[in-house]
Amino acid sequence: MGKVKTDLEIPEDAYIALAGSGYTKKRISLEAKSLLAAHLFKKSVLSLGKAAELAEFNLGTFIRFLDELEIPFIDYDEDELDAEFKTAKKLTES
Repeated sequence: MGKVKTDLEIPEDAYIALAGSGYTKKRISLEAKSLLAAHLFKKSVLSLGKAAELAEFNLGTFIRFLDELEIPFIDYDEDELDAEFKTAKKLTES
């Protein structure tokens, strides 16, 4: 699948400060995409897989990234969690 190019404009003073800390334009772009992906996943705008794709991470790396940001990648409500525990119990009893 193709890509769509977007622009990220930041104030020149902010870029100078970032460059002084070792940030290249590519690094700024990659970090902006990964943080946007995490934010959109947290808000349920993107699925886990689509957010990982946006961040240009494989699924495992993206899950670890979410963990670093303290964003849960599994979000069950109480009923869903109870159902999962019941299923797990049935499987272990078999």
